[in-house]
Amino acid sequence: MSQDIQFIATTVAGITEHIQDIDERKIVIGKANDYARVKNFPNDKTYWSDEQLDKYFSMLEKLSGTMEAKIPSALDQMSLDDKVETLVEADIVEDITPDNSNPELSGVVGDIVNKMEEAKSYRDDLKCPFCGQMVYDNRKSKKGDKSPDFVCSTNDPAICGGHSGKWRKSWWLDNSDIPKEWGIEQF
Repeated sequence: MSQDIQFIATTVAGITEHIQDIDERKIVIGKANDYARVKNFPNDKTYWSDEQLDKYFSMLEKLSGTMEAKIPSALDQMSLDDKVETLVEADIVEDITPDNSNPELSGVVGDIVNKMEEAKSYRDDLKCPFCGQMVYDNRKSKKGDKSPDFVCSTNDPAICGGHSGKWRKSWWLDNSDIPKEWGIEQF
């Protein structure tokens, strides 16, 4: 079965006709074409099945109805500040810069930010409550979410009472067993 290229072109034009900005329209169509490429549709649209054509048109409708078309393709290479500025300029997100008109609220936000930064900062002064030995802070070098945030440096169960016999004593930030003397608050 061969698809009618004129029908495809007319349908694409109809789906995207409400997009006034030509560049934005090209981005939407380009992203729909990227979708077809990722899904391994044939390069020649005349060889697409009816199902492939329906999926393509559905994706085109979704993209033309969302703000995704306004997101520049180079967004991944931008710095965080440039990303935020670009998204604010494109009216994708609101400007959330604090206006400091409410000093009480600004103080609360500042306290929360400070506590979060403190909780994430590397600590080399932690001692194991079971054996008094140094505790490694692994938060910045963790291999995965299941890896512990803190581990006792003692690998001998005879010395450290927290050692399970197989594993050294470990702590995760989201557990309630973090020693209070470490001064690390859970969120």
